[in-house]
Amino acid sequence: MAIRTIISRMVSIAAFALMIGLVLAVTGQIIRAKFMGDSTTIVDGFYAEKKNDIDLIVIGSSNSFCTVDPLVLYEEYGIAAYDFGSSSQPMNLSVLYLKEALKTQKPKVVALEVNMMTSDSESSRSEAGLRWGFTNIPLSVDKLKCIYQSVGEVNAEYFTYVFPIFRYHSRWKELSKTDYTYFYQDKTNYTKGYLETQAVSEERINLTEYDFEGTAQIGEENAFCLGEIVQLCRQNDAELLLFKSPRENWHRYETEAVRALADAQGLKFVDFNELYSDGRIALDMAADFRDTQHLNDAGARKVTSYLGSYIRENYELPDRRGEAEPNAWDEACAYRQRKGWQEYMAARTARECIEMLQDDEDYVLIVTDTQNDGGVRQWVYQDCRVALDLTWQEDASGTCGSGRASWCSQR
Repeated sequence: MAIRTIISRMVSIAAFALMIGLVLAVTGQIIRAKFMGDSTTIVDGFYAEKKNDIDLIVIGSSNSFCTVDPLVLYEEYGIAAYDFGSSSQPMNLSVLYLKEALKTQKPKVVALEVNMMTSDSESSRSEAGLRWGFTNIPLSVDKLKCIYQSVGEVNAEYFTYVFPIFRYHSRWKELSKTDYTYFYQDKTNYTKGYLETQAVSEERINLTEYDFEGTAQIGEENAFCLGEIVQLCRQNDAELLLFKSPRENWHRYETEAVRALADAQGLKFVDFNELYSDGRIALDMAADFRDTQHLNDAGARKVTSYLGSYIRENYELPDRRGEAEPNAWDEACAYRQRKGWQEYMAARTARECIEMLQDDEDYVLIVTDTQNDGGVRQWVYQDCRVALDLTWQEDASGTCGSGRASWCSQR
């Protein structure tokens, strides 16, 4: 067989394999599960951030993004932070997430939530945790290596993480419009990875067992992963901070096990269970948790405020407030302030609504006046001025409605 023929066949095979891979990737984007509010919006939101714009990256399991509220850090300390984690994230995925983060960002500080550090490396790798962690991370050599580390071999399960369509093929009957349009949507995450919730635990949280006696061991693999994170941070001129969010069933002996490892690596470690037990932070057991493992917004604000003060005292981070141009955290804070009920919503007339918003450039006010004779006049009040003044006649279908109506619309 001629060499030219062999080369031609090899090229054809490679082109066919590439086409199959492309089809699997595109269909996988559509059919895969969308973990909204969890890893999907957290991960996609991270990649939507401006390059080299984040000064503090928080990694870890759900205890990380249910504890540190980046907008509180920004409002109180001017720290530009992002929660880049996933639920039930084992330590080897924390390594992967940090590697991904360092491809687009140059953080000055990385904060690792250590909830999973004392977990057994095998038992902590539930399928749910791996799906949450892997699904939205772009395919790369690092991801392939991490999948192999998690699964243990290249088998059918391995390829379901490489090509999610093999895992979620049965979702065809569940697909909604969002599955087809999400790929093209704006991925900006206005909470900077934090999971907002005002839910309150139905049962009172108990942190009084912190001093119970026991022993904790940090597995060799988890210790190795921490070593990788330490090395990555040092190679990229970032300082690593370890912290533990407050939760039930965490004990002082676990704190001491993590602290021993932190001391050996020359790292700072803050444990909020210890701080609560020692009376150095006040938490309301009946109001500050959404369940036994996670804080709600009220609790997260208290813990984040303390953590921000600690970071400000121990690390050099710029205060990004008051920059010449509004940054992504300014926009996120404004977005949060505009959510929910606003005073102008109580306005009884268009005039009253205009008076409330006359000095606010962040709103567009639309006033529609439909006359009894079918004539319609509409004003658009924008940037504290009338930007548009229209008059038209209602058509036969009555699409303009009848009577009078006025409303306010957020920009």
